[in-house]
Amino acid sequence: MLYLLNNWNYRAMDIITTLSDNRLHKNVVDAIVDDILVGNTDIDMLWNLTDSDDPRLAWHAVWVLEALCKKDRKQLAPYQRRVVEKVLASNKETGELRLWLNISLMLLSETKDIDVDLLNFSLDNICNMRMAVAMRAVCIKIAYQMCKREPELLKELQAVLSMLDMKSEQAAIKSVVKKVALCLNKCSH
Repeated sequence: MLYLLNNWNYRAMDIITTLSDNRLHKNVVDAIVDDILVGNTDIDMLWNLTDSDDPRLAWHAVWVLEALCKKDRKQLAPYQRRVVEKVLASNKETGELRLWLNISLMLLSETKDIDVDLLNFSLDNICNMRMAVAMRAVCIKIAYQMCKREPELLKELQAVLSMLDMKSEQAAIKSVVKKVALCLNKCSH
């Protein structure tokens, strides 16, 4: 069954046209995701759009991938290393990095391995005040999820978190640090 929205059939050219649109709405993103889930849209084609020279098209393609990951992580599990490569290559000033970080966080449950590159990126950017607060918060979550797999890494995470000036941090950072600190205290007892 093909999911239709406003009589649009999301095939390759339709997806490119739709994702190139100035305003992409969540219901359109969800329709594309549903098409992927039933096998009517090729995830590889969507992945290739993330490398587009058109920043809007690339951003929208990543948004669809994030929405897909929320619905079915296993769809993106084969792309896990490539997602990390996108994180490492992303411009830290773009919202696209936030989406890649969110996807990385969601995919952590799909493997027991620790991706050292992703862990280092996360630990390095927890205190990066030039990075958006939302991205720093996701970096803390990623670092915690990876460090708890190897208890000796938890001390490194604690050391990085201790460098934060909690009095001047925004609520999102304070909240995630508090939650991680509670978990770290449980782990140490």
